Amino acid sequence: MIMANDVRLRKNEINWCQKHAEEIVEHYGGNGTKGSGSYAHNKISSNMVGVKCEVGTAIFLKRHFDDEIIQRNYEDFKNKKLKGDIEINGHILEVKGLRPHQWSKFKRCIPPNQLKNYVAENAIVIWATASGDQKNDKVRIYGWNYAADVEEKGVFRQTICANIWLEEDEDMRDMRELIEVLNR
Repeated sequence: MIMANDVRLRKNEINWCQKHAEEIVEHYGGNGTKGSGSYAHNKISSNMVGVKCEVGTAIFLKRHFDDEIIQRNYEDFKNKKLKGDIEINGHILEVKGLRPHQWSKFKRCIPPNQLKNYVAENAIVIWATASGDQKNDKVRIYGWNYAADVEEKGVFRQTICANIWLEEDEDMRDMRELIEVLNR
């Protein structure tokens, strides 16, 4: 059975996430009117979920690796030369976040265009949840998959956008295994 990994963000980390989410929305047109990336409907709170999950994943990785080898590409979202949200030991990590109440319904979804890019980059996808506010400090990391796993076993699912959904829980990989993979 896969165990979720919880990370608690400190106040300064939550404040950074809020500021960063605001910068992302402003960059893509302000107030969520143009959204960000594949999600033309995003608001600051939606971006906050993603940013908190990225920061939480970096904190989780810091428990297992020296901080200087964790490249936090999410900090410079405008730099299109950077690959993935995080890079570590030559591995590209993409962090996919949902709100906690959405996990049981949506779990592991990736828009088709993102998935195509992730597969081309041989990316690893981290599945996590966080709230879209500054009150809740918890990030829960559920597991991971190679993007190719999602391409191979995923099914189309229409949510608020088109997605490829890795439906079966048993197809998600355990974070303990990821640490081994990232050390190779």
